[in-house]
Amino acid sequence: MKTNKSKMLKRILPVLLFLIGFSVNLHAQSKLGMAFGQISGQIKNSEKKPVEFATISLLDQDSTIITGVLSDTLGKYAFKDIESGNYILIVRHLEYETKQVALFNLKSGEQKNIPEIEVKVATTGLKELVVSAKVPLFEVQADKIVFNVEASPSASGTNGLELLKQSPGVTLDMDNNISLLGRGGIQIYINGKRSRLTGNDLSMYLQSLTSDNIATIEIISNPSSKYDAEGNAGIINIKIKKNLALGFNGTANANSSKGNFYRSSAGVALNYGGSKINASARLTYSDSDNQDDLFDTKDQNGSFIDSKSYELRSQKSSNVDFGLEAILSKKHSLNFSGVAILNDNLNQLQNTTKIYQQKTDLQEILNAKTLMNGGANNFNFNLQHRWDISSSENFSADVSYGNYQTDRHTEQPNTFYALDGELVLSTKNTSFDAATDINFYSIKADYDKSWKKLTLSTGAKYGIIKTDNAFDFYNIEGNVPLLDDSRSNTFSYQEKVLALYGLANVKFNKKYNLNVGLRMENTNSHGELFSSKEIDKKDVMRQYNNLFPNIGLAYNDQKSHAWNLSLGKRITRPSYTDLNPFITPQSQLLVWEGNPFLKPNYIMNYQFTYTLKQRLTITNAYSVTKDFFATIFESIGENSYRVIPQNMQKATSYAVSVSYPFQVNKYWNVTTFFNGSFNTFNGDLSGTIIDLSARNYYIRVQNSLKLPKGFNMDLSYYKFSDLIWRGSILVEGNQGVNFGLRKEFFEKKLQINITGSDIFRTDSDYFYKGNYGGFVTDGLRVFDNRRFSISAALKFGNQKLKAKRKSSNSLNDELRRLQDSN
Repeated sequence: MKTNKSKMLKRILPVLLFLIGFSVNLHAQSKLGMAFGQISGQIKNSEKKPVEFATISLLDQDSTIITGVLSDTLGKYAFKDIESGNYILIVRHLEYETKQVALFNLKSGEQKNIPEIEVKVATTGLKELVVSAKVPLFEVQADKIVFNVEASPSASGTNGLELLKQSPGVTLDMDNNISLLGRGGIQIYINGKRSRLTGNDLSMYLQSLTSDNIATIEIISNPSSKYDAEGNAGIINIKIKKNLALGFNGTANANSSKGNFYRSSAGVALNYGGSKINASARLTYSDSDNQDDLFDTKDQNGSFIDSKSYELRSQKSSNVDFGLEAILSKKHSLNFSGVAILNDNLNQLQNTTKIYQQKTDLQEILNAKTLMNGGANNFNFNLQHRWDISSSENFSADVSYGNYQTDRHTEQPNTFYALDGELVLSTKNTSFDAATDINFYSIKADYDKSWKKLTLSTGAKYGIIKTDNAFDFYNIEGNVPLLDDSRSNTFSYQEKVLALYGLANVKFNKKYNLNVGLRMENTNSHGELFSSKEIDKKDVMRQYNNLFPNIGLAYNDQKSHAWNLSLGKRITRPSYTDLNPFITPQSQLLVWEGNPFLKPNYIMNYQFTYTLKQRLTITNAYSVTKDFFATIFESIGENSYRVIPQNMQKATSYAVSVSYPFQVNKYWNVTTFFNGSFNTFNGDLSGTIIDLSARNYYIRVQNSLKLPKGFNMDLSYYKFSDLIWRGSILVEGNQGVNFGLRKEFFEKKLQINITGSDIFRTDSDYFYKGNYGGFVTDGLRVFDNRRFSISAALKFGNQKLKAKRKSSNSLNDELRRLQDSN
């Protein structure tokens, strides 16, 4: 298998390297000796008075947004360091009609002054903006990187978890644990609201989101004090698509994907936009089969097992989300949103394990099956009131509620055979029922006040998480299930977090900007186990207070150079699944056991980012994590093992990220990303000494091509190095190639996508090794990553964009509105 991958890569790598080198050379030649120009002008109304705080957007001749500025108190604006070419200006203001300046040419080094632009007073707050702005694939901003999913033809047909693999700086291990810039402990937000799910529950939730419903993925590696302190590596905010058009409109989409197994999805989105009411509803259904095969050997204390597992995870998911915005007045609005995700899961696993003594003396063969079926339902609701007190002052209050429920029935028939594989030595059939009920409650308030050079933000949040978990274990005797009280139990967990924060943003001048913030969080948690079995960890209570400072200093000379230096402290609390001390069988020889004594871990993040001419971006990040969460294998019998999470004393990470987008010609754009990190893991885990280090890197080159007949194509190559899995296992790196082809019909109302992921099947097999504490493991895990899909999306109804009320971050909102109109 490795040999075939190597031969294939030897064929494709020279071609890819040639394309990359050739494009970089062309780009370098085209920039040599170029002189940048400037575009300036003034905005006035029909009374010849200056119009301040108008949004002026600069677009190229293909309607792609280049940049944007706000007019000053005299109505003046200026775009500096602009390359020669043909451009369009769009002027927008809430009180005036949108104005477009026709296509004009800027020569190399020219100081171009646009004739005075006069805007008319709007007769209604709902003016249409007919612009088709093309969105860049990735946007590198001062505090985050934005992945515009809609701009990627190859993204169609994937789910939310697969999209994270395509996001810059993001990596996933074999358990779908998410890392950012080499650091684990990421927090997932949906439309700015924290999901609160972890582990396998989070993976299933992300897999239920289809790419056709996702607008952008925001990657925030060092969040400010305004965000929850939870999440060592930062925040990933997934934004679901919204339509801001007038009147009634909608989109219908469908997708079919084929790898070793089929996956499909279909959905419809309905929207209504009015002067006082905006409403949206979206329904999506998906049906997917996911392969997860494992070939593994374990060697410890003279015993040796050789295991082969074939698993198919089937998931049927129905997603419903809705939103309702009521504009009560010019200053007050109410927003109510909700989402319901209903999952029906069926997992089938077939395992054959050979049990040896001293690797050569075969003792017996275990034939085991695991059949799990059940459901997982997730409900989230949020009500927000926003009060725009003035143009420089606003207040908002949110009330949120969420509920997550799972109910799973698992059967595990086990048969031990003699060496011939036919004579039955013994049988051990078991089953268990597991149910989880989680409730989330939170209330928060935020206040912002801006002056000319100072913005102050403050707020408070109170959140409660309550979980109830029930586990009933049965021994099957004569097809009759008998409850085993000694292995059955219930576990309840409650966590309360009270948070207060303050944040100041100081603009010293046009070049320097300072952010200083402090967040205080008080945490109370209580985990309680109810079981007939006498154990010493039935009731665990914790109470702790923490301060989380965050500071950032930014510089921007408005020409070529910009940098940002920041540091911040964050926390990751143990998930309820890791705290739950259940002993859950994975097979007759392997169990999962939670650890109620897991402590939260703390991390200090230090980050420096440099940007050259708003293109080349280099980020250096260093972090130190205390009480890092590690997951280790332990022997609990002659041939039995358990997987258990424990705190490791220390983990460090140094990471560097480089991104560079450039245009080879008007038909070919290239975006390059490189992430490298050096990670260390050190600790004594109940006598098991861990002392590991790893140098990791990730390279991604994304080519966006405009082809004849209106076709658009993505071609991307990625490669990642060896990585550490579960803090103790070394996994070999992989690489792959993806492509996407997109074509629009009927005035862009119908869009067809054809995509392929891991097309040479070089990122489906994961080889791993481990050797610690006398425990040696060697294995291969196989996924169904090579897939080809076709999808279609049909827009209907009115698609013309309307104006929207300005928020405190008006410029970014206006530019985003233009981008979302594509």
